Amino acid sequence: MAGRFYNRQGGVSRCMAELSDRAAHEDDVTVYTHELLDRRDSRAGFERVRMMRRPEWLQSQTFALGLRRRLRGEHFDVVHVHNPQGLRPDVYTAHSCHAAYLQMRRAEGGPRAWLSRVYPPHVAELAFERYCYLSSPALVIALTPVVKAELEAQVGVAPERIRVIPNGVDTKAFSPPASREAARHAVARLTGGLPEDAVALLFAGYEFERKGLATVLEAMAASGDERLHLWVAGSAEAAPYERLAEEAGIAGRVRFLGHQAELAPLFQAADAFVFPTTYEPFGLVLIEALACGTPVITSRLAGMAGWMEDGAQGLLLERPRDSAELTDALRRFVAQREDWPRMQASARTLAEDFSWDDIWRRTRTLYDEVVAAKTRSASAPQRSANTA
Repeated sequence: MAGRFYNRQGGVSRCMAELSDRAAHEDDVTVYTHELLDRRDSRAGFERVRMMRRPEWLQSQTFALGLRRRLRGEHFDVVHVHNPQGLRPDVYTAHSCHAAYLQMRRAEGGPRAWLSRVYPPHVAELAFERYCYLSSPALVIALTPVVKAELEAQVGVAPERIRVIPNGVDTKAFSPPASREAARHAVARLTGGLPEDAVALLFAGYEFERKGLATVLEAMAASGDERLHLWVAGSAEAAPYERLAEEAGIAGRVRFLGHQAELAPLFQAADAFVFPTTYEPFGLVLIEALACGTPVITSRLAGMAGWMEDGAQGLLLERPRDSAELTDALRRFVAQREDWPRMQASARTLAEDFSWDDIWRRTRTLYDEVVAAKTRSASAPQRSANTA
């Protein structure tokens, strides 16, 4: 198993950690990574791979070269690389499709759309993505049917090479609270506490711009509902958004919490998770919120939204950058307070179909397919160069 970072925080790294931990209970597993964090009690072995940290857009390429050097002379039944960060493995997991993301940005128009065609990080990542997926016969795991379609249309990956296996969730670590009021009290030192009639909204992510924080702030202000309070978790640059909240007159009801290693207590304390993302191949935070029984207000562009039903586990937005649509959604959500228990139960029920144990079993079946194909290839008679 290989990927730049091993931890349980980011979506890619959490997926790698959860799968490698479970694999190590059945097989000999070695994880190749640049940075090892939060190993806990994993039975896997770990090997460090050197890469360039700066500039950031060369990390994948230099990690792939370092990984190739480390694997030289090694013999594994299956080599599984997360994202295009390795050369000619047996399995890739495509956590996103950079070509599809760039197409979306270009469709928006404007200077940034033009610059995306010549901006070196985008050009390099796009070229490397295509090289990795097209120079290798590796099977590719797509997190959603949408990512599968993107890989086929935008990159040219043959459909028979792609399998759809979503990310999962730890349904024990992320679970509904016995009491949402008690959960809110438990995080009061962090969040500052709330009035009794407050509606607690949570936003969490590392890329505030792409995931729609500005839209949330604009919609919250436009709603005119002073019961709405927002917690913002994430280590992105907060200053521009703090100014936006101040200018909108809602700064007193918005609290920036910075990076939070453990999001479950915040999910359990919030009344809704608001996430109007413009591009999200899956959205691990979405399934984690749902597992905590927290209704989600998100964009239909989020991969996880493909399994949701509008009005059942939360509310779905057609236009993530349309603050007026989100304003209307917030008003509807507050007005439907009597429906919150139903939404909470439906959210948890949906999440239970995505346990990491089930995702691991599906991944293991794929590994068995890889090993069987290798065995057939090794046992097939070799044709002579002179054979007609």
